[in-house]
Amino acid sequence: MKQQRFDIDLDKHYNATVVIACEECGRETRMHLKSLLPDHALRCRCGADISMGAPEIQKAERQADAIRQSYRIH
Repeated sequence: MKQQRFDIDLDKHYNATVVIACEECGRETRMHLKSLLPDHALRCRCGADISMGAPEIQKAERQADAIRQSYRIH
């Protein structure tokens, strides 16, 4: 499985959303970080696999924690 490119957004309640870019078409898919499961089948509308593995989800959690810390939230 390829490593997915993703970004983290926080809502006004500081809940993390992962924005995953499709490698095939570039379309962005948004998922709440807490609802992501490692290697769970996620598909872009174009049919490409945009699943994230456990290491990628852990990386996203670390990035979200770093963002929250920068806002002094924890």
